[in-house]
Amino acid sequence: MNCNPTLTADEFKTLHNTLWELDRIDNPTVHDLVDRIRRVALKGAYEQDNRAFTRKHDHYDGVRQELGLQSRWSLYEVDNLYDPHPYIGAEFLVYDNHWGGQEVVKPIVGLPWAALYVAADAAIRDSGDGHHVFVERFYPITDKPGHLRLVTGS
Repeated sequence: MNCNPTLTADEFKTLHNTLWELDRIDNPTVHDLVDRIRRVALKGAYEQDNRAFTRKHDHYDGVRQELGLQSRWSLYEVDNLYDPHPYIGAEFLVYDNHWGGQEVVKPIVGLPWAALYVAADAAIRDSGDGHHVFVERFYPITDKPGHLRLVTGS
C-alpha cells in the first residue's frame, strides 16, 4: 500500500460488523482469517476504540456519581454530557416503561445532555422499573411538540 489510510467510525463499524457476520460461517479457515484480521490488521483500530469506550464510560460514570443518578448512560455517540443536546425546544421527557405502567413525564431543565440524563433518571425512578435503567435513545414525539420520548434497555 502506498498510503496510510484512516477509517471513519462508520467504516470501522461496517468492517467490524462484516467480520462478525463472516465469523458466523461454520468454516475453520474463515475463522482463522477473521481472527488474523482482528488481531493484526485492525489491532490498532480496536485499541483506539477500546480507549474511546473507556474514556466515555468513565466520563458518564463520573457525571452519574456527581449528579447522584441511578440509571446508566448508554448513548456512546455523545462525547461530553455537558455539551448541548440537539433537541432545540424540548421541554418534557416522556417515558413508557417496559412493564406497561403509566406514562411518566418529566421536565427537561437545561440544554446539555446532562439535563436529559437527569430527566431520564427521574422518569425511570418514578416508573418503578428497576431493570431497564440504561438510557439508550431520545426522539421527538411528532404529535407532541416540545416532548421527547425516552428509550431504555437492560
